[in-house]
Amino acid sequence: MAVTVRQRTLPSGETHWQADIRVRLPDGTRFRERVRAPGSSRTQALRWAQRREAHIVRHGPPGKESKTTKRAVPTFAEFVPRFIQDHVRANRLSPTTQIDYENSIKNHFLPVLGAIRLDRLEARHVQALKRRKLAATTVNKQLKQLSSILRCAERWGVIKTRPAFTSVKQPERHPQFYDFAEYRRLTRAARAHGPKTRVGVRLGGDAGLRCGEILGLRWSNVHLDRGKLYVCDNLVRACKPDTGWILRTPKGGRPRWVPITAPLDRALRALERRGEHVLTNARGRHMTPTSLTRRLALAQREAGLERSGPHVLRHTFCSQLVLRGVHVRTIQKLAGHAKLSTTEVYMHLVSEVEEDAIRRLREDEEHEDRDE
Repeated sequence: MAVTVRQRTLPSGETHWQADIRVRLPDGTRFRERVRAPGSSRTQALRWAQRREAHIVRHGPPGKESKTTKRAVPTFAEFVPRFIQDHVRANRLSPTTQIDYENSIKNHFLPVLGAIRLDRLEARHVQALKRRKLAATTVNKQLKQLSSILRCAERWGVIKTRPAFTSVKQPERHPQFYDFAEYRRLTRAARAHGPKTRVGVRLGGDAGLRCGEILGLRWSNVHLDRGKLYVCDNLVRACKPDTGWILRTPKGGRPRWVPITAPLDRALRALERRGEHVLTNARGRHMTPTSLTRRLALAQREAGLERSGPHVLRHTFCSQLVLRGVHVRTIQKLAGHAKLSTTEVYMHLVSEVEEDAIRRLREDEEHEDRDE
């Protein structure tokens, strides 16, 4: 489905806006209409064209309204392939997002909602999803995906209104991270384990890179002379199994520059360059997430730490910056968070910084009293 408007000029010199509307009807057929749109501005013409698009989807092409009005509204199972094709793929959402949608649809939505017509789907049906024995964060993520599917159905005119439902209550959980002493033990263990493990841990803990950004980092984006990393690649699994792994822009679509700390600089200089990527396997190709996680687990065990995935390093990076009193906006920029609310999950540590500041102030006062 697509709607575009453009300005046309007649031989007389008169100008008007033309709407080009292309839709896929519920029976699978395609329909295109190019018509003069009312309005003196592009915004007015575009809004009219979008309303016209919704009318065509709901009532059918001109001259066929009587037949299409009586058509059956698709079931949830019949509609989701169109959602994947005309929303997820058409809007070029990331392969990871597409895989998440497909997994939720296959494993959770279809068993519960698949046979229900979209116009008969009610909040009570959604309650069945909430009763499944899954973590609250997982359930809320699925409810958000379901809301997106139904919102598209409403916008495309398949249903008039979508049911309203609420998320489940989830306990407040703070991100797991390593304190300064634990991180020192981990980096020592990583250094003893090998240069690749050392670099992988430092890229996560000293630069805050995500797992895919660590694996996608190329030597051409490592500027040791300037003391910065240019984080512009994110390694993700492609939607098609035979394609393997692909490089995309980082999450949020925003590349960023990150300073290189002195320990990270030494680790990078000590690493042998055996391919385009910084972390490579024996064949010179990029390392996989499984390999990085395995190396990290060995270092964690040697350091006496609980096993956790590479994302704990990113949490450590952000949390330690908070503990050192760095401003939240600076942390947001360094971490590449699209929303400030994502960075604010670490702000519970501010109280510890404030307590430490008051403790130091009292110590200074005590020293002054003794001096007097």
